[in-house]
Amino acid sequence: MIRADFTDDTVWSRIRRWIAEPTEEGFGADVDFVEDRALNGLDEATILAGYPPIYPHEYRHPVLFVIDAVAVTGPEHPVLVINLNCAVDARPFRALPRQVQAIQNNLSLANMDYVEFAMSVGVDGVFRGF
Repeated sequence: MIRADFTDDTVWSRIRRWIAEPTEEGFGADVDFVEDRALNGLDEATILAGYPPIYPHEYRHPVLFVIDAVAVTGPEHPVLVINLNCAVDARPFRALPRQVQAIQNNLSLANMDYVEFAMSVGVDGVFRGF
């Protein structure tokens, strides 16, 4: 979980809390929170260019979650979800912070694929759950 917008510490804390709290079913997201000022203010295209899909060769994780300007300023705070797996051809999408647990859990267990989440977004490109 990478912070790429530093304009609002209160919103950053709120999004972190939503992601860190277990769901009603008791599922927690196994993520690290990284504050990377080198990404501050970058747009989605620039962030994507910095993380080519080269998992499992060079990355530890097959997906990257980014809290960028859209996540900070949007009313639902949709987090950017980036596929890093070179074997999966799927574009990034956005997800509500409370859906990060489901995405991370299911991907780490190979219970679901990235594409299943990417294909289940709303017309606005945001995953809100199944």
